[in-house]
Amino acid sequence: MPALVLDLGGVVYRSWPDAAFHARWAAELGCEAESLGERLWGGAEWGLAELGQIGPGDCYARVAARLDVDPGVVEEIAIQAFASNPDEALAEYVVALRRRGVRTAALTNNIQRGATLIARPELHRLFDVVISSAEAGLQKPDPAMYRLAEDRLGSVGPEIVFVDDVEMHVEGALALGWRGVVFRSTDQALTDIATQLAQFGVRAGGC
Repeated sequence: MPALVLDLGGVVYRSWPDAAFHARWAAELGCEAESLGERLWGGAEWGLAELGQIGPGDCYARVAARLDVDPGVVEEIAIQAFASNPDEALAEYVVALRRRGVRTAALTNNIQRGATLIARPELHRLFDVVISSAEAGLQKPDPAMYRLAEDRLGSVGPEIVFVDDVEMHVEGALALGWRGVVFRSTDQALTDIATQLAQFGVRAGGC
């Protein structure tokens, strides 16, 4: 039986901090939209948190000090930026695959640990496991990150279909013999996943 591995931000969640997002939060915070993005995301703390070298709370506090706001505000900004718009069509498809016995995992460069992420209701129904860079101390496209996912899933190489919106991350999976889908839209990704899984005789719908 194949396994399906999905990125979170940009795939499972379709929210993203674009210009309109920064303009809205700049108005909320009473600052210039032009500089807000750099002040929010430009520090080293996000990368440190993604590798588990500092915790999420410390990350939020450091950014909050730079913005002169409460850390809770930074946490809300981060949630809205990267985890506020679950892709329901993709979710329904993944749920149907799980019912057919397909093992599923999230593989994410993330400041939250896997146990924290999989506790979210919208993720708990989708995944058998969540592998996060914060606890692995590794980031995609490090080959060791993909090997960790293989160990957790009990699947290897061409048994795994990997979906990510970052082409470099998909290329890293392909280099290890995985099957890969670069996410560009929900319809495109679902079609490409179905094509890959059809080679194992798996489909999500029907009897």
